[in-house]
Amino acid sequence: MAPMLATVPEATAQNSPSPRAAQAIPAADAMASAMDAYRAQRYGEARLLALPLAEKGDVAAQLMLGSIYNNGEGIASDRNEAAKWFGMAADRGDASAQYALGMLMEYGRIAGATPEAARKLFQQAADQDHAGAATELGMMYTTGHGGPRDIGKAASLFESAAKTGHADAQYYLGTLFAAGRGKPQNLDEAARYFRLAADQGQPEASYQLGLMLQDGIGMSKSPAEAAKRFTIAAESGLPEAQTALAFAYLDGAGVERNDTLAAKWFTEAAMRGEPLAQDRLARLYFLGQGVARDVGAALLWLTLAEKGGYEDETLRSAIEPEVTPEIRARVADQIAKWDRAADSPPTAD
Repeated sequence: MAPMLATVPEATAQNSPSPRAAQAIPAADAMASAMDAYRAQRYGEARLLALPLAEKGDVAAQLMLGSIYNNGEGIASDRNEAAKWFGMAADRGDASAQYALGMLMEYGRIAGATPEAARKLFQQAADQDHAGAATELGMMYTTGHGGPRDIGKAASLFESAAKTGHADAQYYLGTLFAAGRGKPQNLDEAARYFRLAADQGQPEASYQLGLMLQDGIGMSKSPAEAAKRFTIAAESGLPEAQTALAFAYLDGAGVERNDTLAAKWFTEAAMRGEPLAQDRLARLYFLGQGVARDVGAALLWLTLAEKGGYEDETLRSAIEPEVTPEIRARVADQIAKWDRAADSPPTAD
């Protein structure tokens, strides 16, 4: 986990330059001062120094204001205001601004956002060799979002970004080699790109690499190394990896068998809606394996797994004779709460 940064108060009238003084500072010096303030987390001071420069067309200042408003640094997050400043810099041809505005168009739910506009911005930035934009554009070509679907074009974009060391591009390129889509199927190349991305902390790549190590696909079989890769991905919150790690602990595959840790990781994945993990957690609760035996918890997780499309008639048949009306009513109430939480609208973040 990254170390927590100390809270830095916003600039006050006592420690910030006045607007008139800020305008009197030469532009280069003012921007350097703004950058110093930003790096020191004096975001109010940075914003005050950057504003007159941004209004005069300084791209670096526009990017800074866009970042401040997008991230809510020293001020309430306002993605539409961020889009305004990124847009000004993007209109001047700045690739980073084009990428940032494209991301807001694609994911930020800002006013007037369309996938077509996002795709255009990513293309403009990718044409300037921006690896992040090339990766996002490649995903849009993969899915056909905001324009035509073209797996070959996606592969080309991922490959160009992967050469710069972009971890997501390396992961996506690996998936294409693994599936033989846009590239001839080549499991050795898939494994190579998954490893490159995983070594940079890309969680999906760590999980895929773990699967290949577990089964000896594209590389020598190594359950211990697979478990390490699953752990990295699981700790990042990837439910598929949490499930795989739970099975490793349950079976003693590459790690010492530990039913308690198996239950822990099944729980993590189950809470994220993974049906297989929910079913296996239900089994552990029914058996009292790694957790205290609890028929109600077993019924809860089995029901959620079934709602997610995973059927387990054997477990259902075993549980039913022990389910009292009180247990059934309590679980029904818990399921209703789960459903209400799942239907809640997402937050802006």
